[in-house]
Amino acid sequence: TIPYFCDWLVEKVFFMEILVLTEQDAHKIFVTMNDRGLSLTSTEMLKGYLLSKIDDDTRREDLNDQWKNEITLLKKDDRKGDEDFIKAWLRAQYATNKDFETIGEAFHKWIRDNPQKLELNTSTDYEEFIQKFSYFAKIYRKIKFAEKNLDEKTKYVFYNAQLNFTMQPQLLLAPICYGDDEATVIQKINLTGRFIDLFINARVTNYKRVEHNIIKTDIFKITTVIRNCTVDTLKIRLKKYYDDLNYDAFDAMTNLKLNLFTKKYIKNILARVTSFIEEKINVAPNYIEYIKFQTKNAYEIEHIIGKDYETFGGNFDDEKEFNDYRNSIGALLLLRKSINASLNDSDYSQKLIKYCSTDGNIYAASLGEQTYRNNPQFQRFISENDLHFEPFDKFGKKEIQSRLLLIVELVNLIWNTEEFK
Repeated sequence: TIPYFCDWLVEKVFFMEILVLTEQDAHKIFVTMNDRGLSLTSTEMLKGYLLSKIDDDTRREDLNDQWKNEITLLKKDDRKGDEDFIKAWLRAQYATNKDFETIGEAFHKWIRDNPQKLELNTSTDYEEFIQKFSYFAKIYRKIKFAEKNLDEKTKYVFYNAQLNFTMQPQLLLAPICYGDDEATVIQKINLTGRFIDLFINARVTNYKRVEHNIIKTDIFKITTVIRNCTVDTLKIRLKKYYDDLNYDAFDAMTNLKLNLFTKKYIKNILARVTSFIEEKINVAPNYIEYIKFQTKNAYEIEHIIGKDYETFGGNFDDEKEFNDYRNSIGALLLLRKSINASLNDSDYSQKLIKYCSTDGNIYAASLGEQTYRNNPQFQRFISENDLHFEPFDKFGKKEIQSRLLLIVELVNLIWNTEEFK
């Protein structure tokens, strides 16, 4: 078949040689030809365009190597990591509201069509733009690492990622100024991450969604408000935006019931509450284990009261009230799947034995009287924060109301604006 293929190649295929005098011209031709239909990514097109605007051959080669290195690192764990970064960076640092969707569709064309917005006039401007690309790419990689690894310095970034808040990198990049030192970058990331944590909690506990298509307008407004802020200005603006939400933990927690929408958010609240107590009493916090969903013996939301109204509904007015109270966050806690299944619809006295054993955790065990004995760290934590923990030998409507007030106190302790002062 080789001779036939050779005939086909000679008769049907045209080879064209294009000669250029400079490497800069080569990049220009690359951009022009590929803009007419050859299938390359927006990142590759953007690189060709930017390099074609740089006059100095040596600088162009250096920046080309720098670009390729950053792209390789961005794509290491995600084949679209480079595109996701560039979209987040441009939206965070440069875009206006009407640019948001355009950047998502073809960011290389948006840059080419808007050099004034990016202050790209001279060869030096394009060189600096690639330097900025490299600077912010490194920060973006820090953010992606923080989303997957719990670290005290960036813990809010991790918490937000567990709830699949996909617009987080955009917001975190917004206040950062090109040239900020490491300490300032981390401080800004932590402050903005904290705001996102508060924002998510305020919305979902009031039954408001946080999906991309629902909140993108709000997130973009916040992005522009905090863009290129100093740390002090960032604190002021984030606190004002959060204050304007008028979040009331008592109203939110009182009305919060377990259902398909709230399930993952209630699990997160219970995980945060339990690990917060553990941290304060010098027990290793177990948030990562509490929040996992896909492991073999993951933690599940446990109803303290069984589901059978005829058996457990004695002090409730009717079955609707029974179900409302039973699904209240004040009547829920976290237990391992295997323990949860074994308890099933056991009565409260039997469950309490497990809650207070090594199969439970401090928040579950706080229902039992023995947890308060010979536990000075726990007693100190309660006293210092004026918390209304108390044990119960039975569990019904009154006890759920008491437990709800405790949850409100803990939520106010955990989700606050202290970092913005």
